[in-house]
Amino acid sequence: MGSVESWRRAALAAYVLAGVGLASGGYALATTQANVNAIAAAQKRLDDDEWSKHQAHAKTDSARSAAGEGVALDARPYPAAADWAAVAGQVMPSVVMVAVIERAKGDGSRNRAWLVPGVQTNLATELLTRYRAWQHEWAKADQEREWVTLGAGFLVGDGRTALTAAHVLAGIEGVRVKLASGEWRSARVARIDHVRDVAALLIDGEPGQPVRVAPALPRQGQAIAAIGSPKGLDFSMSAGIVSRHGQVGGLIGAAGMLQIDAPIAGGNSGGVVVNGRGEAVGLVSHSAGPFTQAVPIGRALAVAGL
Repeated sequence: MGSVESWRRAALAAYVLAGVGLASGGYALATTQANVNAIAAAQKRLDDDEWSKHQAHAKTDSARSAAGEGVALDARPYPAAADWAAVAGQVMPSVVMVAVIERAKGDGSRNRAWLVPGVQTNLATELLTRYRAWQHEWAKADQEREWVTLGAGFLVGDGRTALTAAHVLAGIEGVRVKLASGEWRSARVARIDHVRDVAALLIDGEPGQPVRVAPALPRQGQAIAAIGSPKGLDFSMSAGIVSRHGQVGGLIGAAGMLQIDAPIAGGNSGGVVVNGRGEAVGLVSHSAGPFTQAVPIGRALAVAGL
């Protein structure tokens, strides 16, 4: 009789454990799928919003708006051909390269996806993320982290502040800059505006030479040059023209941008755009095909409080 009772208890325990296992498995799967759906839905909303704003502005674009109607433009005379060698000599002392080290993956508890509305940090998500951390050897990857130059910047104000693109600093743990002399300096993020894609870095040590700032934006067709680190080639310069003035949609309304056709590659982000006088007119933000959008210098300086 005792053996039968023991068997019944064992069977009941197995049944209960199986039920709990099924419930936990279903909960984990449902949670994971809910998180995936929430992230996908959020991304779709952003993409749809970006496209709708682009369409709205495309309907109102004209030759006059592309030429900078309503924008304060530089009316000073310029030579037919810019002396880029002379400009490089003037501007390079103000240019910096921006190197970053990624934030440690750890166990995934700081996963940015959990910040998306509808994605919750719960037991199932935590356990699955820890499994991923083990499966993909995140701890080993953390030990192999190194400094990588991801963008450029330029000194402004009193020479202790450098402007760069905000997206260069996404998901980082530390940042430092290389001056034109080749000297590396520690830096920290003083201000950042992800909507405008501009960040201000405060650099340790003695101040450097701040860039000269243009009093107005260049006209359509005017010569410009960009300086950055395309494909890791530090302090590279490329020249082109202002192809148009336009509007680019953002998370909070649209913003006027300076569109240029100077050759740009990964590593140019945050670099300075200068006119033929060696004055800063913009900050490299992002590219779309053969053209690049630059943040007008006035807006970039505003993020730094200058």
